[in-house]
Amino acid sequence: MARANEEVEALLQEYADLIAITGGDAYKARAYEKAARAIGGHPGDVSTLDAKGLLDIPNVGRSIADKVLEFLRTGHVTALEETRADIPAGVRELITIPTLGPKKAMTLHEELGVASVEELLDAIHEERLRGLKGFGEKTEANILHGIALMQHAGGGRILLSSAMDVADLVVAALSAVPGCEGCAYAGSLRRMRETIGDVDVLVAAERSAPFMEAFTALPHTAEVIAHGEKKTSIRTTKGLQVDLRVLPPDSWGAGLLYFTGSKGAEAL
Repeated sequence: MARANEEVEALLQEYADLIAITGGDAYKARAYEKAARAIGGHPGDVSTLDAKGLLDIPNVGRSIADKVLEFLRTGHVTALEETRADIPAGVRELITIPTLGPKKAMTLHEELGVASVEELLDAIHEERLRGLKGFGEKTEANILHGIALMQHAGGGRILLSSAMDVADLVVAALSAVPGCEGCAYAGSLRRMRETIGDVDVLVAAERSAPFMEAFTALPHTAEVIAHGEKKTSIRTTKGLQVDLRVLPPDSWGAGLLYFTGSKGAEAL
């Protein structure tokens, strides 16, 4: 499967999940699920398609095609980001557990007030989950297994939700710099990995200097690890490394796909 297809499939599936857990239209959620599967199974690279080409894919309507084109053009989808903002931060952290789906995460937050992995562990050990519909000993075991997997993957890594908060701040700040033609995070964060080692941010612009200066001047910067014309790295006050690369605008699409690949972000 083409890398762009994987990204779009994950993005549409996330949107479907978020619609469902926020009490949105069930029909709309199913439509996005169907479109996600269709694009995931599409034999061609969707990044090469225009609106007409996308509409030729089964289950992809005009609204979905517009969101796919927005993502391929800018690296983000406004509607998805707005929906993410409606999800409590605690639920976003719970969703990073590999064996816990978004609906169960929302139930835990609403019924038990669980807002972190640590609070979830306490609730399991106190057997508070067993009073919830759809939860039992088997569910508890699956959740504990997912937490163990996530912690094993840790070691210098942080949860997706924590890294996302930092990335959102960086992208917002750099997007406001004059001359910015595109700004998005890439790497393992864009692939929605459960835990993140560092954050990769890409900017499309003709001149890199203003962005490197703005980047190193961000208020949460604790250390400038490296400062260059094309790439600069900082460490935040929470110990997270953030790498910024500035690309020519005509290389933006290819660069975003390349640096989101499992090994691409290590290339430079």
